[in-house]
Amino acid sequence: MTIYAIFYVFGAVLYLAAAYGIYKSFQDETPSNTFWIRPVISAGLMIQAFLIYEALFTHGTPHFGMALALSITLFTCTFILLVETLLTKISATLIFVLPLSAASMLLPVLLPGSPLGPETASISFRMHLLLAILAYSLMTMALVQALLLAAAHNQLHRKLLDEEQPEGKVSFFERMPSVIEMEKILFRLIWAGFIVLSVAIVFGFFFTQEQFGQMLRFDHKTVVTIISWAIFGILLLGHHFLGWRGKFAARWTVIGFTLLMVAYIGIRFVQEVIQ
Repeated sequence: MTIYAIFYVFGAVLYLAAAYGIYKSFQDETPSNTFWIRPVISAGLMIQAFLIYEALFTHGTPHFGMALALSITLFTCTFILLVETLLTKISATLIFVLPLSAASMLLPVLLPGSPLGPETASISFRMHLLLAILAYSLMTMALVQALLLAAAHNQLHRKLLDEEQPEGKVSFFERMPSVIEMEKILFRLIWAGFIVLSVAIVFGFFFTQEQFGQMLRFDHKTVVTIISWAIFGILLLGHHFLGWRGKFAARWTVIGFTLLMVAYIGIRFVQEVIQ
């Protein structure tokens, strides 16, 4: 446990230091040099990847559960956002994702999950699992973007952007893209997540057909996942045809994400922790 504690603390400090550095750079009147942030995040990713690998195979046979799913999801979010910074400016989304990723590192050690059965060796299951994690990661980034969008709208309505800032400081939101650009980013993330989630659901149908002889099982996970999928689909249609946007779109993104998390994470939490 000692070695895990050392890696966890070091990795968490790296993530938190990077998040603080990004936050401070957003406040500076003249953005400071942030060249050190990418290497620090990269080091944190390597440590988290090691912890995920150890949690997955530490018992000899592969284990998986709620904690490992959360850790892999946030690891994927951080990795995608890091790659994005190579093409664009460092995103404010990292300020919120990095602390969550830091907190998720220790979870697989505390909650190792259960052994994976032989049925999980099927191609359909593995594709379903990988795509589901990718979909959760994209939707997690969409959630953070939606919350930032809602906060930006509140700032505009309250006219806080016109208030005087302390000397040498600027409003956090002045370093953010415009509200219109934030909305474009949000719907790009939702589109990507929706497409990946759709394919993951299809592979899930194939897996249940292989295992149970029926393509659709009306259990809690399936029903809640399909409801979440439908909410995102309707939101995308409403945005395209009816112009849904702003805080309305942000609100339904949060609702869809919450249901998506309940579909697996919430149910696994009840099974692994409460029961």
